[in-house]
Amino acid sequence: MNKENKFLLINSAILLAVGLIFILIYATSIPLEPEDKLFGQMITLSNETVINDVPTIGHYEVLHSVSDAINKQGDKIGTVYHVYARNGFIETPEDEFGYIELLVGIDLNDEVYVQIIELRQTASYNVKIQNYIYEYYQGFNANQLVSIPVINVEDLDAGVTASQSTGVIKSLVFKAVSEYFNSTLSVSEVTYR
Repeated sequence: MNKENKFLLINSAILLAVGLIFILIYATSIPLEPEDKLFGQMITLSNETVINDVPTIGHYEVLHSVSDAINKQGDKIGTVYHVYARNGFIETPEDEFGYIELLVGIDLNDEVYVQIIELRQTASYNVKIQNYIYEYYQGFNANQLVSIPVINVEDLDAGVTASQSTGVIKSLVFKAVSEYFNSTLSVSEVTYR
């Protein structure tokens, strides 16, 4: 093997090693999963406790489970609630139901964060509902939940469906926050507009 080929082979091995190291660092330290994005770091959900079973029929809003959020150092950094809703606002004609699945994380400073696992509502509203979640439900103090508006994410002629979806999201977040604090807020205070 001549000198140029050895040089190319060594450089290829170096580039391969650097690429593998980059992939390893990226895969282990960059939040990619919804639970990791809640608190902006890689976490493990442990000690899951089922609060309510998810119904198999009908429309519902359910606070399903609670877990501890554990960081890479093994410290608890928050509590995560898994919430579900199923309604009649379908995304495509093939869908039987509309579906909302969220993670609600509450950190040790009582700051609340919400991440979407699945959002299948009326197709024309999905992006705006997602934007609503990321605008209003990221890093707010739990006692500020009452002041978060239930808004119609579409134009005023869109009807009630867009505001009903944002109302469901607020209700799901309220269920998690209420469970966390064993709060006595009434439902009318939560749906205040």
